[in-house]
This record gives sequence, C-alpha cells and structure tokens, in this order.
Amino acid sequence: MTQRTMKHNDWVKTVERKRHQSKVRSKKKGALPFWSMLLAGFLILASAWNYWMDTRSNDIVHAEISHDAQMRIDRYFAKQYMMGSWKLSRVSYNQGELNVFVQIPTPLAMSSSEIKGYIKQSLCPHPKSTVWNDVKNNSLYIYLYSDKPRNGDYALCTK
Repeated sequence: MTQRTMKHNDWVKTVERKRHQSKVRSKKKGALPFWSMLLAGFLILASAWNYWMDTRSNDIVHAEISHDAQMRIDRYFAKQYMMGSWKLSRVSYNQGELNVFVQIPTPLAMSSSEIKGYIKQSLCPHPKSTVWNDVKNNSLYIYLYSDKPRNGDYALCTK
C-alpha cells in the first residue's frame, strides 16, 4: 500500500489557494452589506428631504371667519335642525375648518360609507347656498352621532 505524500511546495500552494479563495468569498460577503447600508442611508435621507419639502410647500392660507360670518353659519345650521328629533349640538371653528355636530336619537341603519354619502348628498349645503360665501376656502365637516361625537360618522362637504 503506497500512500502518496505531498511535497512541501505542493502543500504551500494548496494552503495559499484555499486562503485566497476564502479572502475572495469574504470580500464578496462584505461588499453587499456596505452597499445596502449606503443605499438605505440614501433612501432615508431622500424620504426625509421629501417630507420636509412637502410640509413646507403645502401651507394653505385659510381665511379667517369673522364673528358676523360665524353667526350667519350658526343660524343656517340651527334652522336646518329646528324641527324633529335631530338637533344641532354645536359648530366649532378651528384653524382652517368648521365642524358641525348633529346629534341623532338612534344610530342610522347604514354602513359608514353609506352614511358619508348621505351626509354629502342630503345634509351638506347646496353648492349655490350663500353659506359658502362665509365658509370661504375653509373645510366644512358635518358629524352625525348618537351617543358621543367620536363614535359617529362625518363627511367633508364640498361646493
């Protein structure tokens, strides 16, 4: 039985070849995380820049609603709910929006999307109504609720 022995030079070549192969593999493995981290950092910076630019450029100037206009808006909606069991709870004037809260005795037997459609078609002021002159470019929301306003449904009225 003869066993082939390796000469020292052959052994060194084999060891060097294996070391070189492992270095090449480690370089390939190390390159991917570096490039992916660089790409991820770029994406984060780009999205932060985009967010910052959007918040800066979307500043809409809403018209202030005078006290007289607020009184006319209150009267308009108070007339709408004078008769019947639905009653106007309040009208709140926030920065850039008007919120009209209408309390109803029992919840409506409709889905949330159907209630939104009902509010837009039946409860929102007609586009030719003079109340839109007082609302100006502010948003007008109408809320319908039976127990608490946060449990109700609302819709944005448009001209």
